[in-house]
Amino acid sequence: MAKQLQTKKIAQNTILLYFRMILGMVVSLYTSRVVLQVLGVDDFGIYNIIGGVIVMFSFINTFLTSACQRYFSVSIAKDCIEETKNIFSTSLFIHVLVLLLFAFFAETVGLYFVYNDLVIPDARFTAALYVFHIMVVESCISIFKVPYNAAIIAEEKMDFYAYTSIIENVLRLVVVYLLVIVPFDKLVVYAFLHILVSFIMLLWYKIYADKRFSYCSSSLKYDKTYLKSMVSFSGWNLFGSVADLGYKQGTNIILNLFHGVTLNAAMGIATTVRSSIYSFITNIQVAANPQIIKSYTVGEYNYYSNLICRISKYSYYLMLFLAIPVIINIQYILQLWLGEAPEYSASLIVLGLIFCLIDCLHGPLWTSMQATGKIRNYQLLVSIILLLNIPFSYVALKIGYSPNSILVVQILISIITLIVRFVFSSKYAELNVGLYIKNVILPVTVVTIFSIPLPFYVATFFNDDWQQLLVTGAVSVILIIVIVLLIGVTKHERISILNMVLMRIKR
Repeated sequence: MAKQLQTKKIAQNTILLYFRMILGMVVSLYTSRVVLQVLGVDDFGIYNIIGGVIVMFSFINTFLTSACQRYFSVSIAKDCIEETKNIFSTSLFIHVLVLLLFAFFAETVGLYFVYNDLVIPDARFTAALYVFHIMVVESCISIFKVPYNAAIIAEEKMDFYAYTSIIENVLRLVVVYLLVIVPFDKLVVYAFLHILVSFIMLLWYKIYADKRFSYCSSSLKYDKTYLKSMVSFSGWNLFGSVADLGYKQGTNIILNLFHGVTLNAAMGIATTVRSSIYSFITNIQVAANPQIIKSYTVGEYNYYSNLICRISKYSYYLMLFLAIPVIINIQYILQLWLGEAPEYSASLIVLGLIFCLIDCLHGPLWTSMQATGKIRNYQLLVSIILLLNIPFSYVALKIGYSPNSILVVQILISIITLIVRFVFSSKYAELNVGLYIKNVILPVTVVTIFSIPLPFYVATFFNDDWQQLLVTGAVSVILIIVIVLLIGVTKHERISILNMVLMRIKR
């Protein structure tokens, strides 16, 4: 009964997160179109490359975020309020220090990089500097928000995210409206308005957390025991954060060095599409992550292994649902969405979605290792592999390969990293090897093989238009559903899915 309640809670949280995601995706796609039109290709590219530089230094924050969430989930599973209170206050103290450290490095090393290495048109360099400083402030706000965000996720208050999404997306629409009507430099105004939104959301998160969770009203102090433990744990996560930075953002910088801001605009478009679609997957995994950590903490390894398998498999299937129709109809979708998209946008989107199909399997395995707390060797090896993306991408562009080559490199490295994560999770995180291979690797491989040929064949009977989009989309969805039900899930899962559908129909 307890396991059924836990599964039901994950399902409920996922539904709430989907509401948040759908609203966010619609607003994101709309606002990115308007922003591209208002700013122009060059300014849009400048905004994305400056954002990439900021992210380069935000790894200082990133490597602590996972530590926060892990320690909160473990202490909540133990039902120890005093421990949770000490963890929160220590976490808040650490993030204030991190905030100051981030600002220092960004305004010194980061600023030097902008002045000396980035390829930015002279006429827009001053505006780019304003944007850089504004983004530093915005990142500091985001760093301070992390402990509150981590507490809300660990408590599984996903309804809060659903309500918050309405507020946040309304504010994003207001930003776009103001961007259109203000008479000042559009690029600077856009960055400044983002600060205001970030500050408002920080206040919203803090007020909610302080009110709902007693431990979040703690003062800015630290517990030496937890400080040492969290910093030690985070120190090894640092390698992973730096590697992930180079893996995902370093390529944007390399693109700028070889091809300028126009290619950064194309990558920005591709990233928007990839992030919007991937948010479907993120919602499932965010809802499940606290349960993965908690079940490992209390020693419920059978439930834990089955949960990892289900989340990995369902994440992949959902990604496949979305990816195939978009890949087939990418030219028409771009035309419908943007009118005229920057060169390489289509190919970068397609390769990015292929990358996402592989990447969605990483999340549960990563969470399993975080649950153990034994991450030193894991982070060292994974980080080294991920960092290979930077030199390999640089060499590919240097010898004359197209910009698409950087994502090909990223895909190959993602496959290698997935194998490494699986090996570590099976050895150190109590993951059932046979169960994972049987219930994840084999089914997703077979489903993919049987799901691809027919929709692409059907597309040959149409031109790039709305008819092709509707027909291929319908064929893809129906075909994948049938294949998943026949060979992509276990007998027990099939019965559960069908029963759930029948109950919904009866209602």
